[in-house]
Amino acid sequence: MNLLEQVARHLEFVGIGNMATYEEAGDIYYGYLPDKPESAVCVFSSDSAYPGSKDGARIQIYTRGVVGDAKTPYELACRITDELRGYMGFLAGDGPDVQIEVINSAQGMGLDSSGRHIYSSNYRILYCDY
Repeated sequence: MNLLEQVARHLEFVGIGNMATYEEAGDIYYGYLPDKPESAVCVFSSDSAYPGSKDGARIQIYTRGVVGDAKTPYELACRITDELRGYMGFLAGDGPDVQIEVINSAQGMGLDSSGRHIYSSNYRILYCDY
């Protein structure tokens, strides 16, 4: 399992939403953000680095809401930051041992082509696979 998937699973574990799989619909994705569902969360890589890297990996988490609603995706981005800020320990399931730092939270990215608000938050993750 890759780091993006592990972070997405961790977001599900802390109650942010349900991770989408090939078998089940959800609202948490990693690596791509599909057009549906309207409200969704996605974990992207800025620089995945490698386990044990002193610079750590850098990820972005996007939140998107329904057309005309800027409040919900903004508040969700802030909630995700609250969950991840300063987290030290193992990611949910059999995830790696991590230390998470916030680079920035809830930066407005404007509207997507369908008129939905998108917010981006950026994190640095120091991680080790044992």
